[in-house]
Amino acid sequence: MSVPQDLYFIAIVPPEPVFSELQELRHHFSEKYNSSHALKSPPHVTLISPFSLNDGKEEELKSILKEFSEGYTDIEIELENFSTFGTKVIFVDVSKTEGLINIQQDLEKVTRSKGDIFNYNYDERSYHPHMTLAFKDLSKKNFHKAWKKFKDRTYHASFVAGAITLLKHNGKRWKVRDQFNLVE
Repeated sequence: MSVPQDLYFIAIVPPEPVFSELQELRHHFSEKYNSSHALKSPPHVTLISPFSLNDGKEEELKSILKEFSEGYTDIEIELENFSTFGTKVIFVDVSKTEGLINIQQDLEKVTRSKGDIFNYNYDERSYHPHMTLAFKDLSKKNFHKAWKKFKDRTYHASFVAGAITLLKHNGKRWKVRDQFNLVE
């Protein structure tokens, strides 16, 4: 008999006004290019991709994340222009700052070392921080229309990330489950 599992991921969610700016861009992609899938989660920079968690392990997960976050201070996040993954994803690019790379790599080490908590067995792959605007339901035709408008468009924003966020899937969308302040 299999144990019930919930889906989670760990990210940095921007504060206002960056949060609303990104939501506005995502709504634009939904309305103009028929791509609304990105709206099923808050704007975010993924630190750990979705993983399943056995029922009853959420409190243990929160305890691990609380202890982890206490070893870090605020991280400066820089958003710069637009980019793509192939012809299916359009996103705002995020600079690979030392602070962001360090927290992501350290958090990934924790997830890999605690296999009894994290069902996280992804192959090692390079980390490309980004904020997704359109994906999954973005048709190739609409991708090309949108990219024609956004490829040379400039965008810049920055914010200080003072927390990491645990998100949980409720069967329809990703919701913030908890935040863990960076407090070194």
